[in-house]
Amino acid sequence: MLRGLYITMNSLDVQQAKLNNISNNLANLATTGYKKNNVVVNQFSETLQLALEANGPGGKRQPIGQGNLGNMVTQVHIDYKPGPLTETGNLTDLALEGKGFFVVENDNGDQLYTRDGSFHVDAEGNLLSSEGYRVLGEGGPITLEDPEHLAIREDGTIFSGEGEEVEEVDKLQIVEFADPALLKKTEGNYFTDPEGSAEPAVSTTVVQGWLERSNVDPVQEMIDIIPVARIYESSQKLVQVNDELLDKVINQVGRVK
Repeated sequence: MLRGLYITMNSLDVQQAKLNNISNNLANLATTGYKKNNVVVNQFSETLQLALEANGPGGKRQPIGQGNLGNMVTQVHIDYKPGPLTETGNLTDLALEGKGFFVVENDNGDQLYTRDGSFHVDAEGNLLSSEGYRVLGEGGPITLEDPEHLAIREDGTIFSGEGEEVEEVDKLQIVEFADPALLKKTEGNYFTDPEGSAEPAVSTTVVQGWLERSNVDPVQEMIDIIPVARIYESSQKLVQVNDELLDKVINQVGRVK
């Protein structure tokens, strides 16, 4: 009976995690370059071994079967599928075609990786991310003297100026990962690389004046939320049923009239 209560409580936890995840994905529907999360659920990792003491010599335990406590969330998988591109016409808006990432430097000097190319230039000419982090080129943080006349090639090479004054400024630092699953999401729309597996991009191109939208499909998210809500409601009812059964066991079974 208690096992039934544990299983239904685990089900509530799993459905709550799914609801929170769907809500987070929908909240980031308009976040540039956002990669959706998917909750991965498996059976309870510790399978319970039921056993009886043997009557024979040595007192060996004889297994009589297996049981588990239902499902549990084992991980949150990040879907790195690219989102659709939208044209903005802004010279500092950049999108990536391929599996690469921009590299930025936060206020602590740590390198972060992002698909969000909604960059801007501050009063000192520094190219900054939407969070105000320095965008890195192959020569370090990128500074533009003439941001109004900016051209960026597909390979990430940056040119600034007009007419005979055009000069090469730097080249965007763009990296790829053989296994993006090793990346960890951090604050905002950024990733860290705990394994240090970043490699210079070889199959990624830059598109100037465009932005990559979130890869969240709002219709699919709304479809997914229906069975989750129903299972959550059913699990709540099962918790109430188990609670009523326990009440009868404690207060009525064995009562002598």
